[in-house]
Amino acid sequence: MLDYLAKRALGGLVTIIIVVTAVFFATRLSGNAVEFMLPPGSDPAVQAALAAHYGLDQSIWMQFVRYIQGMFVGDFGISLNERRSVLLIFAERLPNTILLFSYALALAVVIGVPLGIIAALDRKGPAGSSIMTLAFVGYATPNFVLAILMILVFSFQLHWLPSSGASSPLHFLMPAVVLSLPMLAEIVRFTRNAMLDVLAQDYLRTARAKGLSERVVIGKHALRNAAVPVVTIIGLQVAGMVARCVLVEAIFATKGVGDLIVFATIGRDYPVLQFGVILIAVLVVVVSLIVDLLYAVIDPRVKVAAT
Repeated sequence: MLDYLAKRALGGLVTIIIVVTAVFFATRLSGNAVEFMLPPGSDPAVQAALAAHYGLDQSIWMQFVRYIQGMFVGDFGISLNERRSVLLIFAERLPNTILLFSYALALAVVIGVPLGIIAALDRKGPAGSSIMTLAFVGYATPNFVLAILMILVFSFQLHWLPSSGASSPLHFLMPAVVLSLPMLAEIVRFTRNAMLDVLAQDYLRTARAKGLSERVVIGKHALRNAAVPVVTIIGLQVAGMVARCVLVEAIFATKGVGDLIVFATIGRDYPVLQFGVILIAVLVVVVSLIVDLLYAVIDPRVKVAAT
């Protein structure tokens, strides 16, 4: 198992190296950042001085070498728009994104897993049909539509919740609900399908024949064996945390990492965009390794297969 995880970690490292290289050269090919930093018609001498100040007048290979050297000492550059350290900017924004996503994921898991189990147990009944209908509606509803609707109802009409900001838990309530809806729908669907596969197995009939209660049969035997695909979908959601938060953060102005990366892309803020993409790549690799470890904890057969 350790050899397997070591191979996965090495593969993840190679992935990060490829991402760092690709994003560096891709950002440089996307346009001249100096043209976005200065108004149209600026003095060419001023443009040249600004490019020299940020090292953008050097060859692309020299810029790449300097960037890699800076990474090893924790220097990811200065934002071209905010004129501040990239690490400092992300340190200010990242807590809001983590907090928002944590609320949304907890809401999706706590509600989604039980609903998925009920939908599997009552797959031909009204409860199961209703749950799956709501799941498909939630999956198909665009985030921005639900976000705008909630703002109109709970902020402008009822005046119960703030429509933007991130200064209190109430500011995260509507964004968390909007963000959790598609995740909840995915968890319900995967939990239901996984439970249906497990419920048809012979060992569950054997467990019932031994006199075990239905709660023990479902909770201890069925759910544990159905947990692997559920853990997979939750891991994929965590890995896509930043991408999922982009639109919601922009609508509710929660000042997170998602909208920061979007505006960095629009404004050709190379250092911010590079670090954002690297952060996403690292998150995907780390979450993948954690999910592999959870596989081994949930299903001991994974250890045997890995060796």
